Amino acid sequence: MNKKLMKKFIIGSLVAVFPFSSHSQGEFFFDNPTAQTRIGSSNGPLAGRGIWAQMFAGLTFDSLTPVDMPVEHRTNGFVTGGIVAVPSIPPGTLGYIQMVAWDAHRWGTSLSGVPADQLGRTDVVQQYFAYSFQPSSAPSFTQPAIVPVPEPSTLALGAIGVCALWLASRARPRKER
Repeated sequence: MNKKLMKKFIIGSLVAVFPFSSHSQGEFFFDNPTAQTRIGSSNGPLAGRGIWAQMFAGLTFDSLTPVDMPVEHRTNGFVTGGIVAVPSIPPGTLGYIQMVAWDAHRWGTSLSGVPADQLGRTDVVQQYFAYSFQPSSAPSFTQPAIVPVPEPSTLALGAIGVCALWLASRARPRKER
């Protein structure tokens, strides 16, 4: 092989290989096909419109941070947000993922406005973060996110009690004299 041809071969090889080795973010598919989101309890109704979700990802179990944008549930407890690139996780590595869900009618569509005790959470699962040229897989959650149903405040319960007593007193037949 002459020097000119060898130079072209080396440069061509570098150009072909460099894009694949320079990706700085792993990818996964934002989906919950193995654990449908529920409302209130593990056997409660399935989540639908108005229930939003966001994925958390990290290299370790305790380094999970929000990634990408929140996505609204479809019907039957499923949410699909497409391929998500995670800048802090190199492709070809194993990391961890968890999905959180909340009631957007009550708290809005931004995760930052939701109190921590109003988030439903899946289990944290290990995930392979793919290269952009590989098919991305969805996390295999085994526990669904269960969106809490907010309890009424003490004041609201007191008002309900007063109304119930008032209605009960009006419903009694009056004695005629």
